Amino acid sequence: MTADNTNETQISQSANEALFNEVLKSVEINPALLAELGEVTNDPEQAIDTAIRQWLQRRAMKEADRSRPLTMNPVVPPRGEWND
Repeated sequence: MTADNTNETQISQSANEALFNEVLKSVEINPALLAELGEVTNDPEQAIDTAIRQWLQRRAMKEADRSRPLTMNPVVPPRGEWND
C-alpha cells in the first residue's frame, strides 16, 4: 500500500515539474522592456526575479491588512482631556 502512494506522489511531482518547465519556457517579455532593463542592470533575470518576489510580498501584505480585525471600542482619552 505504501509503494502505491509513493508511486502516485512521484507521478504527481513529475507532472508538476513538467507543467512548471512548460510555463518557464513560455514566458515572453517585451523586447523593448528587456532592452530598457538591460540598460539598468547586467543581470535582467535576477532583476525580474526580485521584482516578482517584491510584488508577491506586497500583495500578501495587502491581503493581510484586509483581514485585520477592527477594534470595536474607541480608545478613551486620559482624564482631563474630554471635550466638554
